[in-house]
Amino acid sequence: MEQPDLAICMFSTFRVFRSGSRVDRALGSKARSLIKILAANPTKCLPKDALMELIWPQHDPLAAATSLKVAAHKLRHSLKHSDPGRGSSEWIIADKGSYRLNPEATVWIDVEAFRSHSHRARQLLATGANSAARIEFEKAEQLYAGDYLEEDLYEDWTVLKREELRDLYLDTLNRLATLCMAEGLYEDVIRYCHKIVLADPCREDAYQMLMQSHGALNQFARAGSWYAVCRATLRREIGCMPSMETVQTFEELFSGPDLRANSRPA
Repeated sequence: MEQPDLAICMFSTFRVFRSGSRVDRALGSKARSLIKILAANPTKCLPKDALMELIWPQHDPLAAATSLKVAAHKLRHSLKHSDPGRGSSEWIIADKGSYRLNPEATVWIDVEAFRSHSHRARQLLATGANSAARIEFEKAEQLYAGDYLEEDLYEDWTVLKREELRDLYLDTLNRLATLCMAEGLYEDVIRYCHKIVLADPCREDAYQMLMQSHGALNQFARAGSWYAVCRATLRREIGCMPSMETVQTFEELFSGPDLRANSRPA
């Protein structure tokens, strides 16, 4: 991918790059908040009153309006190219009491790229183009460097988007694991399922695929260990036992030769 003039990364640690150089460290806290909110709504015009309420909720309206102008000026100055002939010199547009990212500028945002690859993968999957879908799912998965804006866990406006993106990430991992299972790529299934249970320790479908994949690789002790982890985790986290489907997956693995029975956990 050609390096964009402005790249904004919102998964895990918030970062902003201008022509490949990181520039967000030079921003003040309020200018950082402003670019985060604008990047979270890249196609929208956001009224200044809404921005003031999000960034300066306890401030006098006049003081908040002044602070918003200062933050926007700081942002424009920090993002502006030293070479005026290269790329856009105006990343932030103020118009009729609203602010937005410049729709004519080329801005790459990791969250939007993640959504785009995920959407394209599902379209391909619906047409039966599984190999092409897997490539798109892999591109999406690689972009998810961590949860959305991890430094802003307690900001109300980030909570719903963080959970939505985590759900989309888990679904992406599940689809990758399922596609790999169908192709007999058991090491890849195990790798993706590790990521699923790390993000959501109560996902029984991931434990089932872990057991099946280790079983297919004749690693029955590992399959038994994952069943034990599943039982303990479910009991600790939500106070229940594994579903019949999970139990059946385990029983089917250990109902054969004596070698498997000898690997059966207590």
